[in-house]
Amino acid sequence: MAGSRTYRPLAQVRAVGGPYVDQVVADFRALPLEAVQLPRYGEAAALANSSDTLDWQQLFTLELWVVQLMPLYQLEQRAGILGQLFHQTAAALPDPAQEDYEPRLRAWALNLQSERQWAFRKNLLREQEAWRLRRRLAATLWAVTAIAVLVSWSGMLFGWQGLALLSMVAWLGISGGYASIARRAQSPGPSQGGDASQGTALGNLCALDVGQDSVVQGMLLAGLFALVGYSLLASGLFTQLFSPALNASLIPQFKSADWPSIPLTTGGHELAKLAVWSFLFGFAERLVPDVLDRLTGKLKPSKPGK
Repeated sequence: MAGSRTYRPLAQVRAVGGPYVDQVVADFRALPLEAVQLPRYGEAAALANSSDTLDWQQLFTLELWVVQLMPLYQLEQRAGILGQLFHQTAAALPDPAQEDYEPRLRAWALNLQSERQWAFRKNLLREQEAWRLRRRLAATLWAVTAIAVLVSWSGMLFGWQGLALLSMVAWLGISGGYASIARRAQSPGPSQGGDASQGTALGNLCALDVGQDSVVQGMLLAGLFALVGYSLLASGLFTQLFSPALNASLIPQFKSADWPSIPLTTGGHELAKLAVWSFLFGFAERLVPDVLDRLTGKLKPSKPGK
């Protein structure tokens, strides 16, 4: 998969992380004059002077070089900021009384800076994978919508109202599946400093990206669930799970129909109820299977003595 497409965030630094670039360059410009004599200064200066064309690897390299070039007083300030970002107490920092305090502090700051960069890159990857998944699902939904409109129009044109109704039910179920998947893809928050080694949102989104075909199949399966749910409603089987009072207010009412006619709702209000149920059948992916399980349980013979 990695060889089939360009890693988009690595090609768009200024557009995505403009303030990040400006901050790193500003940190470099704030180095004292004596830093000119240190190793890596010339290479860092070359990167800072070409900040508009940096890729992410070059930007992160420049940021780490700046930490390496900082004098002790700037390094202590940076270490304090990083410690706050990672919720580490002052006791976690190297002891100033130690003889090798400065190299230990620099190594500590470089480690946390690298961890922060990984969290930033993980957020970029998260947004990329979420965008690709939403685009794939949206394209599928548009295609299904076009087919549903065509089928509904044909049904109304030839007087097949039942066909138009089934098309609406399936489309609403698929739309419910789309809404459910899109919500789950957006729900995890961005990675924060200190959790770069954890799965959080990245693992979920990468799993969705790898299994995009399965996700699309699940979205289409929601349409099938909506059709099964419609059959449960129209046949009266769904009413076995509720009291008569709830059935009257929640369950849509259907006209009696002879074979091979498809049962239709008795009015606009009942059609609106059916629309809500159809969307819900697709959105709550376990609703129809759970109803079928409960109905199956009613058919099982009770054991002797119970």
